[in-house]
Amino acid sequence: MARPKRDNNAAEPEMKRIAIEFSQFRTENNLSQKLLAEVIGISRRTIQSIEAARIIPQKKTLEAFKKLKDKYVAEQEA
Repeated sequence: MARPKRDNNAAEPEMKRIAIEFSQFRTENNLSQKLLAEVIGISRRTIQSIEAARIIPQKKTLEAFKKLKDKYVAEQEA
């Protein structure tokens, strides 16, 4: 069964914000798309789609990403 289409116009600013957040975090921490995907538990293609602002990640993906970011921040502060 096909997924219902999203109203991308309404979601576009959020998609762009998330895309920048993922890309900046990955770049600043020298992570490949593949490694970030493995750590979060998603595919590299999903990371590509997130960073290209084509999709909004699922809630569990966002939670895993936030947890990873928090871990990196805590390690840098230590």
